[in-house]
Amino acid sequence: MTRLLNAQAVAASVPMVEKVVAEALDDVGQRLAADGVCDLATTIARDVPFRVMLRLLGLESAIDVDIDTLARWSDASLELFWGRPRGEREVALAREAAAFYAWLTGLVSKPAPEAATLLGALAAHRLPDGEPLGVTQKAAVLYFMIIAGQMTTTQMLSTMYRRALREPGRWERFAAEPATVEPWAEEVLRRDPPITTWRRVTGRPVTLSGVDLPAGAPLLLMLSSTGSDTAVFDRPEQICPHRANARKHLSFGIGRHRCSGAELARMEADVVMRMTAARFPDLRLCAESSPRMLALLSFRAPLQVLVRRD
Repeated sequence: MTRLLNAQAVAASVPMVEKVVAEALDDVGQRLAADGVCDLATTIARDVPFRVMLRLLGLESAIDVDIDTLARWSDASLELFWGRPRGEREVALAREAAAFYAWLTGLVSKPAPEAATLLGALAAHRLPDGEPLGVTQKAAVLYFMIIAGQMTTTQMLSTMYRRALREPGRWERFAAEPATVEPWAEEVLRRDPPITTWRRVTGRPVTLSGVDLPAGAPLLLMLSSTGSDTAVFDRPEQICPHRANARKHLSFGIGRHRCSGAELARMEADVVMRMTAARFPDLRLCAESSPRMLALLSFRAPLQVLVRRD
């Protein structure tokens, strides 16, 4: 999986991503012309990560459902696993997640996938005892790759759009100076990551900050707070592009738990923001008191970013 998403693969995919973004911007332009407004969160921020991920992982030709269906399944899975649904809502979400899993099981059961794809890599992989992965194991990997590869990037882009359009002069500067996008985006990742917390269980007894924890203790890691650590970042509450230690946050995790798609997400943020600003330098947020927010245990992002042209 890492080979499919390493720095070389990401760099080589930039022209493909730019093509996908250009097509998505055509759709945004048509919606703005027809309706006067467009929701960036449910159009370009949602669709680009899906299309890019499917192409980069070699899954596009294998997918026989539309993006609306994949997005619905992913949304349901996030709420089921990280929300607090009750009663009929929980049952409805479970049915959507089950449909997603059943579809994935069928997908990974098909014979002879191409070697240079995620399905091919899963088919070729061998466990330490030499056995191949089972259907349930392959489906599980694919399940969370599709969710992680799309949902978190959508949330990241929605947050960045809203922050950039709210900050006086920022959007205009993106249009005039595209090179300012990348360092700014890193700062937003530090302050407002799409994954704000994560759950872990202690594998052995450990002492953290003077607190003794036994093996098996459930933990909630406050990932977003690492970007506000005053021992690491000077004036952490401010967005300061070009910080010398800008990447010392844990928004992408660390070590063996580091996000495999971190560099892909960074590249997508840069391409999407600079191309949108170049195409529509006159975009403005529609008046809003407080936007609807995704507010799950580990995920927080705007659910809507309504814009118009000035």
